[in-house]
Amino acid sequence: MSKKPENTEQKKEKVVTKYDLKMQKRAEERKQAERERQMGRIIGVLAVLAVFCFVISFPIRTYLALNGTYIKVGGEKITKVEFDYNYNIVKNNYITQNSYYLSMFGMDLSGDLSQMMYSGTMTWQDYFEQLAVDSIRNTKALKAQAEAEGFTCDLTAKYADYEETLKKAAAGEGKSEKAYAQELYGSLATMDRVKPFVMDTLFTNAYYDSVSGKKAPSEEEIEAYYQERTEEYDSVDYRLISVNAELPTAPTELADPQEDKSEENTSEENSEETYEPSEAEIEAAMKKAHEEAEEKLEKIATEGELNENVKKSSLNSLLSEWLFAEERKAGDKTIIEYESQNLYYVVAFEKRYRDETPTIDLRVIVLPEGEDGQAVLDQWKNGAATEESFAELADDKNDASVIPMEGGLMEGLTSSGLPEELATWMDDKARVKGDTKVVAPEGNAVYIVYYVGQNQPSWKNSIKTTLVNEKMVEYMAEITQSIPVEDPKGKLNYLKIQAEEQSSEATQSSEATQSSQAEQDNSNVAESSSASAGN
Repeated sequence: MSKKPENTEQKKEKVVTKYDLKMQKRAEERKQAERERQMGRIIGVLAVLAVFCFVISFPIRTYLALNGTYIKVGGEKITKVEFDYNYNIVKNNYITQNSYYLSMFGMDLSGDLSQMMYSGTMTWQDYFEQLAVDSIRNTKALKAQAEAEGFTCDLTAKYADYEETLKKAAAGEGKSEKAYAQELYGSLATMDRVKPFVMDTLFTNAYYDSVSGKKAPSEEEIEAYYQERTEEYDSVDYRLISVNAELPTAPTELADPQEDKSEENTSEENSEETYEPSEAEIEAAMKKAHEEAEEKLEKIATEGELNENVKKSSLNSLLSEWLFAEERKAGDKTIIEYESQNLYYVVAFEKRYRDETPTIDLRVIVLPEGEDGQAVLDQWKNGAATEESFAELADDKNDASVIPMEGGLMEGLTSSGLPEELATWMDDKARVKGDTKVVAPEGNAVYIVYYVGQNQPSWKNSIKTTLVNEKMVEYMAEITQSIPVEDPKGKLNYLKIQAEEQSSEATQSSEATQSSQAEQDNSNVAESSSASAGN
């Protein structure tokens, strides 16, 4: 076959511009984001439970794909394949859930974690190994409790969903299931090897939900908790006017003496620098602002901006301290100086109350921006068109890393933080169970929602969740306290660090005790000598 002559114009080397580099970077970022999304979806299918510092939603029980003991937990040997599985689960889950904050602080955990410091003494690898061991201990304890109680549940459908999700993710990246499993769970992983771990995950998650459901607080417990912490859950209505001090942008007669500047310092760059007012200039501007604030104080009841249903947690400390004071009553008004921002708040208090507005339960399907939400809703309408069929469709369509709740069920929602169109629709008093809507805010995801009904007020839901979590933390601590971790081969560096820290603390405590005893002995000797001299 003859060789075609080369096109000399095409052969010229293309000049790489800043725009080309920018577009290349965006393409790489999109590819990485999709990769993280797929990994998050797999993790989400495993129904990760967040219970404070306890990582309890990952699997346990050994599957002896490889012989040999890597570590021991509760006297039972844990193989390398099982440890790696847990390690990669907690690591991937942590990175997926905290990707925004990690990027904000410029942290990239894709490198050698044994060389990246998590704290002053632990690397990120140490930290994730600790989470992996906690995961194994907690899941082992949950499974033992469940089996002792004779707890059972059918996991066939849930495992099938997980398996299908992983297969689709692998195919989406053009990889075999084995290669994708190894990427997710470690070099020793295969689908057959991780299946018992996944099944244990689903089993212990179901049991955990059963236990937490039984620990729901009574109405009396909720009310008592509220009465002890009213400031955390109450709302206030108030009016506000902010009066900013007009600081000079150039020196005035109150400016500090200026040093002579050479020609080198009179460049265009220096002339564009922001002027820093003197203390005298700031004081004068604040005095003038305060006079204006005093004038506004007389008109605050009519001219102030009304802020309604505001929680203490959303206010800065200057406002919250005054608004939530026990003695505050309707009609109170004041001027508050915000010194660091060079302004005054003019505030009028209207009322403080417990918001009893019901929250809303919805089933939600979330699609990527630009997808046809109406077509998906029509698919549901053309079928059984029941809440159950919507839940099934939600499980099929939702990315589990975005909406991990079964059936897309989101409970206790308030309009705060939701797209305006969705919030308005949801809060409409004419809304009834079974209403549906497609909401596609510009530049955002597409929401398909099914109205389930009203729920308890936000404050009550919040307290209920808090009390259940507290009880479950105590429960997990109780059932895991007798499960030791053994590291016969010295694989876990975090255990060595903990041992060194405990030894150091013990030494310091001993030295402090000896020092205190010595001081006491010296004091006794001094008192004895003084008494003898007096005699």
